[in-house]
Amino acid sequence: MPTVVIGVGSNSDHKKNIRQAIDNLQHEFGELLISPVYKSAPTDAQADSDEGLVAESSYYLNLVVSFDSLRAVEDVKRCLRAIEQKQMRERNTRYVSIDLDLLLYGSWVGNLDARKVPHDDIELCEFVLRPLADLLPNSIHPINGYTYLALWEGFKPRLLLTPIVID
Repeated sequence: MPTVVIGVGSNSDHKKNIRQAIDNLQHEFGELLISPVYKSAPTDAQADSDEGLVAESSYYLNLVVSFDSLRAVEDVKRCLRAIEQKQMRERNTRYVSIDLDLLLYGSWVGNLDARKVPHDDIELCEFVLRPLADLLPNSIHPINGYTYLALWEGFKPRLLLTPIVID
């Protein structure tokens, strides 16, 4: 049974939207493993800030969740889009209620709706790799063969990630 890993992010009504997404994912897929939640400023924070201070509303919260599923990869992806729609996700907007990205589907490698699986952000974005390394440190990336912990230890972060607790 493939282990599925989903990236979860929000920068609009963060805590409410993340709680709702986790509830929706549990309803659809059952028991979830959930990483710590990390807060980070957007990459364009300086352009939007006043004297270097970033508005609380423009921060991002990110985490990853994993679960085992016998559903086909296409079905998982459709379900993620349905949850985003249910949570009023609008594409191409500055503020994102919820973003659910299919990061991994077992050891499957391929393209799905113009996105690679494993998702490129695993190796490019600290807000994806750090929670993934926390959740599944000894799991192995299906293409490069490194553990997520080893990838994190070799990563040079550009953003400050702050672990937070959401109730």
